[in-house]
Formats: sequence, C-alpha cells, structure tokens
Amino acid sequence: MRALTATGLTVGVLAGLWIWVSGMVGLPPWVAVIAWAGFFAAGGKAAGVVKMGLSGLVGVVWGWLAVLGAGLLAGWTGALPVAVAVIAFLMCVQANWVHLSFIPGAFIGAACLFGNELNVWTTAICIVVGVALGYVSEWSAAAITKKEPAPSASPAQA
Repeated sequence: MRALTATGLTVGVLAGLWIWVSGMVGLPPWVAVIAWAGFFAAGGKAAGVVKMGLSGLVGVVWGWLAVLGAGLLAGWTGALPVAVAVIAFLMCVQANWVHLSFIPGAFIGAACLFGNELNVWTTAICIVVGVALGYVSEWSAAAITKKEPAPSASPAQA
C-alpha cells in the first residue's frame, strides 16, 4: 500500500473514532483536529509531538493571559487588542527555544482557546489528544506500509 493511502486510511479511521468519542464525552472535536494537522505541519514523528504539543499548550496559556490582562484593564476598549498584540509578539519570540520553535503551534493553541469560549482545560485536553492522534496515525500508517520480508526458500526448493 502506498504511504499516502495508508495515512489516509489511518487518519480516516481515527478521525471517525475521535468524532464519536468526543461527542460522547463532550469535547470539541475540531480543536483536536486542528492540533492533529499542526502535528503533521510540525514535521510529524517525535519532534512533531514536542513542537506542536508544547507550542500549542503554551499558546493556550498565552491566550488565557491575554484575556486576564485585558480584564485588568476593563473599561478600556483597546485592552484586548493590546493584550493580543503583546502575546503575539511573545509567541514569536519564544521560538528562540527549540521546543517552542513551531510558531504556528502557539497561534493554534491561542486561537483554539478563543474559539472554544476560553475553556482552558478542554482546549488543552483536545490539543494533547490531537497530537496523540497525529502520532498514532503516522505510526500505524508506517506499520501498514512496511514491506513483508521475502519468504526464504524451503529445503525442498533448495
């Protein structure tokens, strides 16, 4: 089986399962799907887990801090835009650290937090699930595409 076909198969099966499970437990499925895409965009493998996982989770924290900071300046209409500008700057600067070098991951985490009505815990859980689904889909696709060893000649054929 070709690698992209195997990836499509594993992603499809896991995506269907995730949508079913997330509905049963009340988690927003789209957050995990975006983190899953971020895993592949970060290069996949263990490095993709670290880059997307850590950057995404730190992005959730930055987004939460922006809202908290804007709340401290309640009443000023520029509070949230200024807070978002500051965290956007910081999410880029943090990329100087290798484990936080995937800038899109930080923005994904913050954006998912805002889109998920500022629910820090469900956003963080779904980011972890999404990265895990990415890793499992990549690993299982690789397992499917491994070539079977050539059968050795039996003594009767030798």
